[in-house]
Amino acid sequence: MNENINNETNTDQKDCVCRIIDCLNKNGKCGPTGPTGPTGMRGPTGATGATGATGMRGPTGATGPTGPQGPQGPTGATGATGATGPAGTPAENFNSYAMVHDETDSSVPAGNPVMFQTTNISNKITYNPNTGDFYIPEEGIYIAHWWINVRHNDNKTSNCEPKTIGIELHQYWPEDVLIAHSSTHNKLTCCDTGTVSGNAIFAALPGASYRFINTSDIDIKLVPNDLYSGSVSITRIL
Repeated sequence: MNENINNETNTDQKDCVCRIIDCLNKNGKCGPTGPTGPTGMRGPTGATGATGATGMRGPTGATGPTGPQGPQGPTGATGATGATGPAGTPAENFNSYAMVHDETDSSVPAGNPVMFQTTNISNKITYNPNTGDFYIPEEGIYIAHWWINVRHNDNKTSNCEPKTIGIELHQYWPEDVLIAHSSTHNKLTCCDTGTVSGNAIFAALPGASYRFINTSDIDIKLVPNDLYSGSVSITRIL
């Protein structure tokens, strides 16, 4: 029964609405309400709204006070001092020296000393150009350098057989002692020229004398090369 009352009420309401619409539009009486139509398609999603502005950053907080510095650690022990190196060679060791040279084309017979004519410089060590002797007043260790340009000068034979020219440094006084030997690299004939060069380190006796001797078995002749035909230097090193 309630259902009928509700239906009658709904019908009366619809009739009332139709009459109002009819009165407003002056149309005919409204017909019965038709069935509800199907739901329409969903419209497109609207654009996303703009993002709001980021808020201002708050002020940085004040830095806290620095903490106190910790105590300094103990200083390490000082390393041991290294051993002192050996003392250098005293400068006075080099105060004994001599340098001589020759510019002649003089002949030197076999077994005779080479006699250089000019003393360039000397201190303590002296040189006698008439005998070819170097006099060394102080005991010590000495170094000698020499070079001599020579030519085969054998006039005793006619075939001028090739020979090696040898020149040696000897202690002459107080006794004859060989110090060093030097010679040409190749054998020379009468027309050939060669250079004899050498060096030696030797212990000198105080007051001893030294010579450069032609120890070849033939005579030789000095040969100037541009200017010098030979040169010798002797220096004390210890």
